[in-house]
Amino acid sequence: MHDYDDPAWGPLPVRPAVLRWLLLLPLTLIFLPLWWVVWVFFAVCLYGVASVAQLIVYIVPGAENGAVRVLDATLTRMPFVPLWCVTPVALIREGDTAYYQARVDRRVEKQTRRVETSQPGHEHHRDLDLGAHFFRGSGAGYVLRVASEHGWNLHPLLRSHPRRRLRLRHNGRPRPNFGN
Repeated sequence: MHDYDDPAWGPLPVRPAVLRWLLLLPLTLIFLPLWWVVWVFFAVCLYGVASVAQLIVYIVPGAENGAVRVLDATLTRMPFVPLWCVTPVALIREGDTAYYQARVDRRVEKQTRRVETSQPGHEHHRDLDLGAHFFRGSGAGYVLRVASEHGWNLHPLLRSHPRRRLRLRHNGRPRPNFGN
């Protein structure tokens, strides 16, 4: 199990307001749309290659799992919102721990309800991917603490990094209802 008191799992340091408003905001406004165009272009190219690879999958048995993993691993290497980007929430709520904790609580509870009410065979709801923008003020340790109470653990296959991204997977079992 992870040491939640380790500084790597704690909240990210508060960026100075001067840095956020005078440097990161203009860079975000200029480069983020370009980043998104490159990301979408890259994704379209990968899906084009994937359609050609689908022909190989029909010929070579067992190649399907590898093709899907390569596509997922490649697209997840390029985040849609980079870590250097300043979101509007980060501009206003930087350092507000209570806001980020409430945000994490709502997201985990919502995703847990989706898992518990989903039909069998719909395992796409069992994964929860949170970028550092989402839990910046509360820390990855808080996310894991709250998520573990709802049946979430670190994803067994996909890597998580407490300063960049957390990838969680639900055990798929509904929580017992002791209220009845």
